[in-house]
Amino acid sequence: MRALKKLFYYFLLFCGIILSTSFLGDNFMGISDEEGYLFAIGFCCLTAFFIEYLIPSLRKKNKN
Repeated sequence: MRALKKLFYYFLLFCGIILSTSFLGDNFMGISDEEGYLFAIGFCCLTAFFIEYLIPSLRKKNKN
């Protein structure tokens, strides 16, 4: 169960990075981007990863 939870959080991280960079890449390459939701979803995935996984795991390491 713990490995499945860890896999889910890294999936969130991967999706967040891919969606955010694809949104930014589209803007800088001059392609008209009407899908502004890409960045929003990517940002939400990255935020969920940091709040739910990374920060608690760093706190555990600091306590030990």
